[in-house]
Amino acid sequence: MKLSFVIVAANAAKYIGDCLASVRAAASEMTGLAESADIIVVDRASTDATAKAVRDAAPEAVLVDAPAGLGFAAAANLGIARATGDVFIFVDPAVTLCPGAARRLAEHMDTTPACMVAGGMVTGPKDAVLRGAARLPGLIVKLARLSGLPGRLPRTWFNWPAYGEKHFQQPTRVQAVSLAFAAVKAAALRKLGPLDERFHGDAFTGHDLCRRIRRAVMFDWNVAVVPQARACAQDAFVLRPEVEDFDLNGDGVVRTRVRDEMLYVWKNYCVLTSLGNSLLELAGTSVRYVVSMLPGIGCDKCARHNTAVLRETSRAMLDTQLGMQYPTTPW
Repeated sequence: MKLSFVIVAANAAKYIGDCLASVRAAASEMTGLAESADIIVVDRASTDATAKAVRDAAPEAVLVDAPAGLGFAAAANLGIARATGDVFIFVDPAVTLCPGAARRLAEHMDTTPACMVAGGMVTGPKDAVLRGAARLPGLIVKLARLSGLPGRLPRTWFNWPAYGEKHFQQPTRVQAVSLAFAAVKAAALRKLGPLDERFHGDAFTGHDLCRRIRRAVMFDWNVAVVPQARACAQDAFVLRPEVEDFDLNGDGVVRTRVRDEMLYVWKNYCVLTSLGNSLLELAGTSVRYVVSMLPGIGCDKCARHNTAVLRETSRAMLDTQLGMQYPTTPW
């Protein structure tokens, strides 16, 4: 078995060095399991010193320059095209791999022929689960997120979208995992085709891939989370909840999520479901906005975030003629 580590980076000069150091260490741990491992870094037109940091930290890495404006899925496909492995291990540039983490993923892929995607757990301060097992988007997931309960009670079943941050003891089949740290078999992409380049962000790129894997019933494929495979966020400013990320990075965070979610629902369900999902977003966010403006319990950051969600959802609905037509590239 050959492995390829694929890292899609954008203005990640601060993090990419430590990330690559952990990836190189992970590659050296594959003795007896993988005959070789290469490292592919796709630079999404960074304006900082990301490219230099890559060359300094891992001279052997293949550095691919992606055009400006390219989304995560399209950039990842560029990396996949240059990779030579039987298994691609996606790693977010803002995380570091714990010792043995990548080997655990590779071992599970090697011993479980039906598993096409296996994800690890990405943790942050106080061992909080930032990325891991997830349920595919749907009505219950949407209602749970709009209620705000997953963020307030993350380690309970109120956090339905993330399995209540359940502490799995063994590799377990789940609906989806995050591409922040996940292994994907090259055979699956050869059968299903590349990642859907209409998705701009990594979250819905991953959801869409996992859904395609699970729907390939003729192959009896599955998706699994491997809890022993762990990665750590490098600081408290990465892989955060949307409202926190919005407060730091602005409207683009909301725009990417809203448009990717609309596309995902339209692609995997129907036009009416897409319209209903958007209307539910507007209704639920309107209620959240009113609550965020109440004296004593209101939150200025939440109010600004809710305003951005309402604005971006309305614009996206107009751009797509109420969810009926979508462009062939992220917009």
